[in-house]
Formats: sequence, structure tokens, C-alpha cells
Amino acid sequence: MLYLTLIVATLFTSLVSGVLSMAGGMILMGIFGLFLSVPVAMVLHGIAQSFSNGSRVWLYRQHIRWGVLIPYSIGSLLVLITFVLVTLVPNKGLVFFLIGLFPFLTLIVPNQVHLNIEQPVTAFVCGLLVTTAQMLAGASGPVLDIFYVNSKLSRFEVLGTKAITQTLGHLIKLGYYGAFLGISTGQLPLWLMIAVIIAALGGNWLGKLVVDRLNDHLFRRIGRIAILLIGVAYIFNGLREWGLY
Repeated sequence: MLYLTLIVATLFTSLVSGVLSMAGGMILMGIFGLFLSVPVAMVLHGIAQSFSNGSRVWLYRQHIRWGVLIPYSIGSLLVLITFVLVTLVPNKGLVFFLIGLFPFLTLIVPNQVHLNIEQPVTAFVCGLLVTTAQMLAGASGPVLDIFYVNSKLSRFEVLGTKAITQTLGHLIKLGYYGAFLGISTGQLPLWLMIAVIIAALGGNWLGKLVVDRLNDHLFRRIGRIAILLIGVAYIFNGLREWGLY
């Protein structure tokens, strides 16, 4: 039953990410965190999300703004170096609390701050913050979304550009927890790994069918409402893990 839950969760959340370009990874990390230890959840989540986002890179390859990748990558690699030096592993309460808190960051950014992922300095800062979020909470979609609020990108460009940067972030996370810390998913069967990957790819394929039927305004509105509701649930889960209620 546990394995079925993990597979279905991967399929559903990949569908959500494939439609909204957000929220899916956040939901999936929360589900993995409920049933697995944080390090193992990070590795399994990294595998699933690398394939999930990687498949969106291919699906929207013609719409990717490649100029974002270089400054973003520099910020991401600086974060990886920092984590390697301090060897930090978050606890489950922090993971849940951060996942829940991230969506509300879009509400507290002043209107005067016009963040645009297409600007190199902004892309560099985005790489720093988003990769830090991925390393601490496993997911970072809501943080990444802050940098797209004022962009003029279409929904296809958003999906493609987010996919390439998110794939990089999840590979870095996978390298840190899986290779550097030596965390293994050995207690989970190989067929489950394969099923999770297939579910991630299938969810993205289904998501693209839905995206083709949405307009840009509805695409952004649905995503913001859904992610705030999910955030509230995770904040309470984090507080419960800390014994605060």
C-alpha cells in the first residue's frame, strides 16, 4: 500500500506540475516526507522530479529562455558548495514548515520590487534562493514563482524555463544527498524507482494536454490559489512535527 501511494502521488503531482508549473513538487515532497526519512525522501524526490522536470524540458524545448541558465547555475553551484562545507540535513518539521511558508512569500514581496527572471542579476539571485529552498525543503516552486510574477513570458515559456532550472536544482540536490552524503534508497525496491519515473513522465504528458486548453490568465490564477491552500496545510504539519499543537 505504501508503494502504491508513492506511485500514485508521483503521477498526480507530476500532472499538477505539468499544468501549473508549480505545486506538484511541493506536494510530492510532503507526501514522501510523511512516509520516509528526510534524507531518503530527498533522494527519491530528486529522482522523481529530475525526470518530471526533465521531460518538460523536452516538451517545451522550443520555448526555453536559455539566457537565464548561466547566471542561475552560478547561484546554484555556490549553494551546493556551501552545503558541502557545512554538511546540513534538515529535520522533518523544518521541511514541512518551509514547504508551507514558501507560497506566502509572493504576498509579502513589495509591489515596488519588480523581479524578472530574464535579467541576469535576478536570475543569479533566483539560483541562490531557489536552490537553498530545494536543499532545505526538497521543493522550491513557490520561491521560484516570485521571479516570474513580473515577467512577460507566456505559459509555455514559463513551463520550459522553469523546467530547465528546476531540473538543475533537483540534480544538485540528488548529488548532495545521494552522492556526497551517501544516502541510499536501498530499502526501496528497484521496480518502485522505475514505476516512480514512469509515473512522473506520464503525469507530465497528461499535464501538457491540459495546458494546451488553458489561457495565460487562468494558468496563473489557478496556480496561485491552489498553492496558498496547500501551504496552510503544510505549515500546520510542520508545527505538529515540532509538537507546537
